[in-house]
Amino acid sequence: MSKRSAWPLLILLCAALVLSACGQGGNGGQSASGGSGDTAPGGSDKSNDAPKQVTLSILSWNNEQEMKPVLEGFKAKYPHISFDFSFAPPVTDYIAKLQTMLLSDTAPDIFIIAAENRNEIIDGGYAMDLTDQPFISVMVDANKPMLSKDGRIYGFTQTGWAGGLFYNKELFRKAGIERLPETWDEFIEICLKLKEAGIRPLYDRMHDITIIHSAMFGANVLSKDPDFDEKLFNGETTFAEGWTEVLRMWKEGLIDNGILSPDMIGMTSEQVMNEFALGNVAMVPGGPWNISTIEATNPDLEFEIMPIPGKEPGNKYYNGAPGVGFAINVKSNHKEEALLFLEYLSTEEGLRKFEEGTGGIITAHGYTPNVHPAYLPAYNDGLMAGRIYLPMVSWKRHQEALRNQFVVAIQDMALNKMTPEEAVASLDKKLQEMENK
Repeated sequence: MSKRSAWPLLILLCAALVLSACGQGGNGGQSASGGSGDTAPGGSDKSNDAPKQVTLSILSWNNEQEMKPVLEGFKAKYPHISFDFSFAPPVTDYIAKLQTMLLSDTAPDIFIIAAENRNEIIDGGYAMDLTDQPFISVMVDANKPMLSKDGRIYGFTQTGWAGGLFYNKELFRKAGIERLPETWDEFIEICLKLKEAGIRPLYDRMHDITIIHSAMFGANVLSKDPDFDEKLFNGETTFAEGWTEVLRMWKEGLIDNGILSPDMIGMTSEQVMNEFALGNVAMVPGGPWNISTIEATNPDLEFEIMPIPGKEPGNKYYNGAPGVGFAINVKSNHKEEALLFLEYLSTEEGLRKFEEGTGGIITAHGYTPNVHPAYLPAYNDGLMAGRIYLPMVSWKRHQEALRNQFVVAIQDMALNKMTPEEAVASLDKKLQEMENK
């Protein structure tokens, strides 16, 4: 064959080789998943194995400063995941904001399930079923019922809490108070003693079923009848039978004596804690989440937490419950990354960083919490002893409707617009209305 006659054959061979190479990519160079031939499934770049950048949205119960250690720790481990972080203060503001977002289909990838909204979240099918996820094994059994229904778990919590009254030791000494009260009457006596000494005894916002109300109910009712709430929702008893004396004691002791006043209703949590840290009030309701703020404002303050005493000696209680749970939006487009975040929260590192930032009391299996000395009474005698109560955890149904009615009732009592008897009647009426819907 001459050189001239060989050229057409060489051209055809080269063309065939080029077409063959192009055909190896398939679909015009696109992978079967529709991506570039240089991109692996899931969006990672084959050339350097870099995972796809993802932004997780989260509506948090804790503010960004409190969540900073956890967010930064997670980001260091998973640098391809960033956060669109938003915060709403608990309880009312958070629940209202989340409910609006859920109803408008704008809810974040990760949100909070609390005692107050668990029925709406779970029954509405908004939260992903987490029952079979490995990190659920880290949860203690006592924390699971609040986040469960029909044996399925829809949120992850690694904490528990007890709330009581923080008291200023120096102000107590100035008023000549040498020991903590053993009964409710003694508690009112020390409040009046503080008042007589020119010291404001107590701040309470009365914006919710307060720490005082919950602990009073525990001390005076549950200490004698632990099954009261079960009987209430079985129709065997009424709010009037359990709560009348509690609300009467609160109204006569704190409102009628001028220890609490209606102007406190408008105060913010930040104002209350700041006033306590600055030594302007002797007692404020609070929990472990407040300690870092108090110490940041006044590191020299001598303070500790105490329970709410009952009518009879020895019946002391704290407000408390399992910690709120992290849930994953069932409609999230980033479930895999959201699960990684919950998994991180369950690790030794994640637990430590959550504790560091939020001051939450870790109750996870295999973790020894770092309990602040000022909080030890609540941890030992409240949380670990099971002497804690939060109505919304024990109420079987209609938690949010009943809570809202309770808030209206206590604020109306503070304004002398309603008696304790009228308050409990309004709760029984609300329960019947909800049951008949």
